Amino acid sequence: MRSTFYAAAAALLMLSQTALAGKPVPAELGPINHAQATLVIVDGDGNEISYSPAELEKFATYSLTTKTPWREKPAEFEGVMLSEILAAHGLDSAASILVTAENDYSTTMSQELLKSVDILVATRVDGRAHSRRARGPIQFIIDAETFAASALTSESNYVWMAARIEASE
Repeated sequence: MRSTFYAAAAALLMLSQTALAGKPVPAELGPINHAQATLVIVDGDGNEISYSPAELEKFATYSLTTKTPWREKPAEFEGVMLSEILAAHGLDSAASILVTAENDYSTTMSQELLKSVDILVATRVDGRAHSRRARGPIQFIIDAETFAASALTSESNYVWMAARIEASE
């Protein structure tokens, strides 16, 4: 009986450690009321396509449990992969992208970064719609261990209130 308990405890420990590290995993997301927000994608031809958080969730959805520089405890972030959004709009081969937030903060992300690091465009956190108060409603998330191990990442990659993505040379 005791050995069964220890085996179960060890399995749970391994699962919890796996959930805290690594890549986003596919997730099914049910309907939810999101904060009003828009992410505008400017494709290679200059066309602007707007997405609400609910419309973003029509892409394949993923879950990632991780810490961020502003969260001491891990949180479960859910959303879509930035790489899939970029590919859908022909921006996956751009030399770099410019990401602008609602407050006019902007950052440039190189093709090298985009190809080497999984970036989740989070629309939910801990099962709830992401809010501006919690650095949402559309936030870029990178796994904490990946972030720490990469020489290409910086805190500027954790864009919150993301509002616009376009190619940048």
